[in-house]
Amino acid sequence: MKEWLREYFGEILCDLFFYPFHALYTAGLYDRIAPQDSYKSPVDIASVIEGAFGSSVASAGYNAQFFYPAEGLNVLAQRMAEKCDIRYGKCATRIDPHCRVVSFEDGSSVPYQQLICTLPLNKVMEMCEFAADCPPDPYSSVLVLNVGATRGPLCPDDHWLYFPDSSSGFHRVGFYSAVDARFLPISSRYSQDRVSIYVERGFRGGAQPSACDTRAYAALVVRELRDLGYIMEAEVVHPTWIDVAYTWSWPRSRWRELSLRKLSDHRIFQVGRYGRWVFQGIADSIRDGFILGGSLRSYA
Repeated sequence: MKEWLREYFGEILCDLFFYPFHALYTAGLYDRIAPQDSYKSPVDIASVIEGAFGSSVASAGYNAQFFYPAEGLNVLAQRMAEKCDIRYGKCATRIDPHCRVVSFEDGSSVPYQQLICTLPLNKVMEMCEFAADCPPDPYSSVLVLNVGATRGPLCPDDHWLYFPDSSSGFHRVGFYSAVDARFLPISSRYSQDRVSIYVERGFRGGAQPSACDTRAYAALVVRELRDLGYIMEAEVVHPTWIDVAYTWSWPRSRWRELSLRKLSDHRIFQVGRYGRWVFQGIADSIRDGFILGGSLRSYA
């Protein structure tokens, strides 16, 4: 990835942003993993030259347009759930691919004929006690710090910002309340005197910090957000650990291909961003789920 960044963006931009940002974003893996997601940053030389001289150029990239369900993603998920038989609070711990049984943390189990699975590919391989004939691809974890605060004088209206050089180590700050005012308390939706924020920091896969280290980090983040002028007083600060947050691949790796084939041979069909170990948005994951579900329903 590091070599691809240099070829794509040049040394100056890489030194200023792409190298330090990707060092944080990938938790230090960017100089060893394969490049991915090139479609995110389409580069047209003519447009670059126009932009450099102040001309107006058309937006490009996968975020040029932003769509959000009118009533929120939670309502969309709830309405899909109404048509399903969902057992909440169940943690799958083991999959027996030969007897076709899923076992759960509470001691219960469920048989299956075929299984649509959205769990991360590496976790499913472990649960099935399968191994591909090559090293597994790497991933990075993310500590998401959710902050509810009084709005600072320099708080931006952007949906998110990337940081290559934060003093506390985060690589992204996002603003829930810039996406939708319903991320604010009802009393603040008109006055906009508060802001809801998420702050992301990458870690090498599974290297979760201790509770004590997390509290110390949270204090540093709040101080940095205050120094940036994004917030004044932090009223709520809550950490969330995402174990498999960003998936990567080693150069020339066949682990993903071999793992998916091994699982599908046992009627376990991986779907979604983490299940298939690819970057894709929520809409693509929902689409893939409907397509695979419909195919299996026809098969049954």
